[in-house]
Amino acid sequence: SNIIMLIRCSSLKLLMTQPKSKKNSELSETAKSLIKDLAKEAVFGVRKNITSKAMEKGIRCEQDSIDLLNLVLFENYQKHVGRASNGYITGECDILTCDCIRDIKTSWSFDTFPFFSDDITNDYEWQMRGYMWLYDRERAIVDFCLVDTPEDLIGYEQLELHSVSHIDITKRVKSIGYERDTAKEQMIAEKVLVAREYYDKLVIELSI
Repeated sequence: SNIIMLIRCSSLKLLMTQPKSKKNSELSETAKSLIKDLAKEAVFGVRKNITSKAMEKGIRCEQDSIDLLNLVLFENYQKHVGRASNGYITGECDILTCDCIRDIKTSWSFDTFPFFSDDITNDYEWQMRGYMWLYDRERAIVDFCLVDTPEDLIGYEQLELHSVSHIDITKRVKSIGYERDTAKEQMIAEKVLVAREYYDKLVIELSI
């Protein structure tokens, strides 16, 4: 294929999943299934959009979450617009400052928000590593934010789990930070090259 395959930062976690056998050059089954989706998308033009009410809330309430973060941190962060790519990966971070990336994750409900520090997930580490590399920043922070859910999304769930404005604002933001690590960026680059070989094979198979 003449279009070079770039991996989205949000898919890096799937790409970087360890294969069952620990040879670093290999792709895990999780990574292979990601690449198969990209190959089908390239050849047939059909993109599988995974949607859920939680993702819908994330999109619709992103500004509410940024407003909450600004209140808590006494900042004036604005949503960053503009996709970056570097020949291996591509992505669009939420907030870009002169020295760091911030990424907003809007929690679905009171129930899913990480109130305790040991609830905070590392699921977004590779995504953040991708952003630090793309935007050349030394630090990235994931901000988990808890804001009211739009009524039409709540459905039959308990209203108390979604109506959260009465909770102290400082309790409704939890953050985790990552320092830049060029060795891990090198690992991403190597894995993307392996993925690209696999992708090219798949595209050829679909094009015969």
